[in-house]
Amino acid sequence: MAKRTDKNALRIKDIFEIANGEYRAQWEYVNQKGVDFANDNQLTDEERVALEEQGMPTFTINRIMPVVEMLNFYATANKPRWQAIGAEGSDIDVAAVFSDMADYIWDNSDGSSLYANAVNDAVTKGVGYLHITVDTDSDNGMGDVVIKNPEPFDVFVDPKSRDLLFRDASFILIRKILPKDHLISIYPDYKNKIKKAGSLNDNEYDYSEKSRSTTMKDFGYKDIDSSDTSTLEGDREEAIEYFEMYEKIKIKYVNVFIKNH
Repeated sequence: MAKRTDKNALRIKDIFEIANGEYRAQWEYVNQKGVDFANDNQLTDEERVALEEQGMPTFTINRIMPVVEMLNFYATANKPRWQAIGAEGSDIDVAAVFSDMADYIWDNSDGSSLYANAVNDAVTKGVGYLHITVDTDSDNGMGDVVIKNPEPFDVFVDPKSRDLLFRDASFILIRKILPKDHLISIYPDYKNKIKKAGSLNDNEYDYSEKSRSTTMKDFGYKDIDSSDTSTLEGDREEAIEYFEMYEKIKIKYVNVFIKNH
């Protein structure tokens, strides 16, 4: 079992290397410039220094942010409404149950805020995601279906996908850099494996060229060096790669008929 797990980990690592190719890096670099520009980080360090040496002002007038906020407003002004419709009149009660369940999941996950952030990601970063998953710890361990909003630059999609919504993708990866103690708190049953695990690449891919001086207008998670994490006791904590791997699995459909005699 351990050998098979090791092989699977190496396979996922190879898949990530394929997904994180030259053009994926170029895509993130271009869209990172877009989000920096929208957040008023419109000058690089070189441009700022050049302007200062020439005695020219380095402040910017951001005309992009109001446009982004206007687009976000029109896209999120109304709360999405979930409605299931029965195929026939006898399905009305069943459809109402599904509608109520969808509304519960949306409100329980603070869906409106996540939706607004996904729209903002789509406008500034080129794509936004809503991730439907299960939180097994929710509801006193009973579990809940929840909605999450992954960071677009952490998502790596099958480069051979051609569908607008990635429905033909053979895999989708979510890559994170997490401290080992954090992973152990999430997966306590795998404590020994996590402690023994190593990472071939524990770096964040940061393509931002924004000025890092006092003129920096925003701070992202990639501005924090993951290698600088430490425990409450002050010890240096090792951070490793963590992948969430989603693949399509072929499942046979079964048609069941009930005969009334």
